[in-house]
Order: sequence, then C-alpha cells, then structure tokens
Amino acid sequence: MPPRYDYGVIDPDRAEFVLRRLRAVPEGFVTTYGDLSPGAPRFAGQVLRATDDPGVPWHRAVRADGSLAKGSRQRALLDREGVPFDGERVRMDLARVPAEALDQLAADARLQRSDG
Repeated sequence: MPPRYDYGVIDPDRAEFVLRRLRAVPEGFVTTYGDLSPGAPRFAGQVLRATDDPGVPWHRAVRADGSLAKGSRQRALLDREGVPFDGERVRMDLARVPAEALDQLAADARLQRSDG
C-alpha cells in the first residue's frame, strides 16, 4: 500500500518541502522541527503527524533543546543509529544537522536518485 498523506488543510508543497529535508538527514544525526520548517516548527510537527510513510525517518526530528517528542520509542531508534545523548536529550552540538545544510543534503539525495 502506498504511503498515506492526510494533510487536510496543510499546503502539500510546503509539506513535501519538510519531508524532503527530513529524508536528507543522515543516519546518526538529527535536526529540529524549526530547521525542517524555518519560522514554523509546529508546521513540521503537523506534517509528521499527517503521514504514515515508513520511509520518513520521523525519529530524526527533535525539539530545539534536544528533547524528544515521542519519548522512549524515538529514543530507541536514535540509540540504534548511534545518536549521542546527555541524559534524556540529544547532544545537539554533536548530532544536529542545521537548516543551512538540509537543502544541500536534499539536493544531493535527489541527484543520487536520478543517477541510480
């Protein structure tokens, strides 16, 4: 069954922008909701809540302070990827992919898909 995107009133182009950026975050790293959707971090949360695509690495989106929105389920996935923690928070100084890098990573990923 194909992934379901139930965006409702969410702008699908903006939603795809958020998902493209999140898919570009490499394993072992995270980004913030604000980096996924600059100026509108709650929008990024709405997009993630509206999709059930198993190809979206939702666990790599964390709060700006490194805390986890999905608790132990998210922590287990990040631990498996080797994301560093200090207590209950991601070590953002070591693991964060900033907004400026997400666009380049997403562009690189698109090039790889078109070459393959």
